[in-house]
Amino acid sequence: MKSRFYAILTLFVLFLSVSCGRHKGEFVLHGTVQDDTDSILVVGLDSRFERVDTIVCSEGRFKWSFHPDTVTTLILVLPDGRRHPVFAEKDVESTITIPSDTALFHVEGGYCNDLYQSFYMESQNDTSLQQSIERIDSLITRDPFSEAIPYVIFEHLVQNKHIDEKSAISLISRMSGNMQDSPYITALKSEFRGEVANNTYLNSWNVKDSLGESFAFSEVGGSSNHLLLCVWATWNGDEGLSARRAMDSLRIKYSDRKLYVADVSIDVNTERWKNAIEKDTLDWFSYIDNKGWESTVIKNCNIKFLPYFIICSGTKRVLFHTATFSDLDKELNRILPQPEKKQNKKKKK
Repeated sequence: MKSRFYAILTLFVLFLSVSCGRHKGEFVLHGTVQDDTDSILVVGLDSRFERVDTIVCSEGRFKWSFHPDTVTTLILVLPDGRRHPVFAEKDVESTITIPSDTALFHVEGGYCNDLYQSFYMESQNDTSLQQSIERIDSLITRDPFSEAIPYVIFEHLVQNKHIDEKSAISLISRMSGNMQDSPYITALKSEFRGEVANNTYLNSWNVKDSLGESFAFSEVGGSSNHLLLCVWATWNGDEGLSARRAMDSLRIKYSDRKLYVADVSIDVNTERWKNAIEKDTLDWFSYIDNKGWESTVIKNCNIKFLPYFIICSGTKRVLFHTATFSDLDKELNRILPQPEKKQNKKKKK
């Protein structure tokens, strides 16, 4: 009888120790980083996590926690620009292993993390947009209520392959009603329509040139010109550089319609940015805001992927923004004032 009593007491003590180690409703993330990274930023995919936290790593390991109200999609941002998702759930402990290079990362613990990890591993050999669409379609069919789906669409279609509106809407229509109304999917549908709040201005933003001199963005391009802006970063390889070069054709096409062209990098590494732009011979000024994903333009325009294009008025009110270059020509032709017709003067006899 005594032995049974002590056995029950031992189990009760163990239960208490586990309960005390994690607060009710808390999400705990344990991590291993296989390089010399000393800190990692934590941002949210949408409005359910609107702050930025910093994870401090010690000898390649960390432990971080917070209390989510519901399943929350987090993005761990490394100093070199790499991003990895984690899905936080109440009363769940998860583990993530981040490699030192382009090797595969691993996250587990919690339904959404396990579902995403399975999808992530299966998608490694996908090379085309159509393959990604079909794989995500299968994921939605399997679980149209999964909170992992918005991030999968963001990472595998919007960010990496720039899915078109028709295909995106087709996938979204197969999701559950609740998921279609999730913050990121709602914002994505607005992005495709080019919607932006009428009171979004970038006139209080400060940027720097390659000499380190600070400028008020309100002064860039002057107040009488419309501004076409490319937001980019070197960590996307040649994507940002290609986007900048592609804008040159629009600069030439609309040279008689008061259009000013510029680009701003959000690189945190200023020297890497300088080395990249020195290789180009573009006929406009390049600027940097090395606050990374904390940049004013990222927050004000809710930018989730790069490169990104913005059309501003002379007062730096945001008129249009998109990740799709093909949309710019049509929108510029609509927004920019028509050039003044030259009057033919009569020749004197």
